[in-house]
Amino acid sequence: MLKTRLIPVVLLKNGSIVKSKSFDFYQSTGNPIEEIERFNQWKVDELIYLNISSDKNFTFRADTNLESKINYLDLIKRINQKCFMPLTWGGGIRSADEASKILLNGADKVSLNTLVLENPAEVEILRKKFGSQAIVASVDLKKSLDNNYTVFSNNGKKNTGIKIEEWIKLVEQLNVGELLIQSIDKDGTGTGYDIDLLKKIKKITNLRIVILGGVGSYHHFIDAAKHGASGLAAANIWHYKELVDLQAKKILKESGINVRN
Repeated sequence: MLKTRLIPVVLLKNGSIVKSKSFDFYQSTGNPIEEIERFNQWKVDELIYLNISSDKNFTFRADTNLESKINYLDLIKRINQKCFMPLTWGGGIRSADEASKILLNGADKVSLNTLVLENPAEVEILRKKFGSQAIVASVDLKKSLDNNYTVFSNNGKKNTGIKIEEWIKLVEQLNVGELLIQSIDKDGTGTGYDIDLLKKIKKITNLRIVILGGVGSYHHFIDAAKHGASGLAAANIWHYKELVDLQAKKILKESGINVRN
């Protein structure tokens, strides 16, 4: 039986790690290379880095407090040298060639959002080259007043008009490895995952689901695990609570969720 995974998400904006809320408020919290050392000491199962800025050449402060400039591929290389767990990289990937470079520079998976919608043929090229397990189809969603969910792209800025049911059909045809689903409405609220969204997607696909957005307490992890999420992803909670990995896994295990020790 597959174990439920606990997955920190690191959001990168202009070279800094940030906390976000509703995709339009960002607060800087640290350095992307220093952060990986912290996660290595914790009992997390995977790590997701999402670049939410338009620039792919980053400027950040290193240990010396001097500003350093680095290309995103070099950053992935440096993160990979220190990362002792599966690493997913996403954000702004616009071609199979670019995704290939990311995988060849140390990422185990790529998270693809806009590319899936605008150029699915490129996703197919990538799958044939690296296999389904290397591809995560990511989607950002908003809930409408009639309880339907609409897909947004370009870091949640563009309303595609596509309903979640249509999107699921597309990614199933592409034969991706798993899904990363995020509620824009829940992002940064701390009120819990969108369980209605999770239940809706579970009814229409057998693909593995990583859910993201809204975690404010350890019990929110339990809710999602009990409703079928195979990966429990979160971003902001890792910045303001200590020992999230140990406490979350302890509570999950006590609730009968199959997690890695």
